[in-house]
Amino acid sequence: MFAFTSCQNDPPLPKEPDAVVKQWQEWINKNKFTQAKQLSTENAQEWIDWIGQVLKEGNVTEETTSIFQHIDCKVKGAEATCFCQIEEMGEFFLDTFFLVKEKDQWLINIPEAELESSSTLDSLFQILQEE
Repeated sequence: MFAFTSCQNDPPLPKEPDAVVKQWQEWINKNKFTQAKQLSTENAQEWIDWIGQVLKEGNVTEETTSIFQHIDCKVKGAEATCFCQIEEMGEFFLDTFFLVKEKDQWLINIPEAELESSSTLDSLFQILQEE
């Protein structure tokens, strides 16, 4: 019964691509990976698991803040690409988020190529720890 009531108190998930990007990034920045998975495809969930493991192994608990200076989302059917200008700790950079729509909900999707890069980075991270 407790789980049922706590779900009722959760705010509704954002429905527009730009709002999904902002919410997802906020949860990632605050290490709220379980919440971020609600707005993630299977590939993105795998990436979140990888990030969580890397942070845990590195004993990193820092939170960051991303300020979205500009978001431009291009929607084509059930796919969207959001081009973003983001500020973090006084640094400005460009990032791109890929989304897919599943069951009327936009979800962050990490392309397969990114997951392969994550595996490579994970291997390098493990080698560095062993040295």
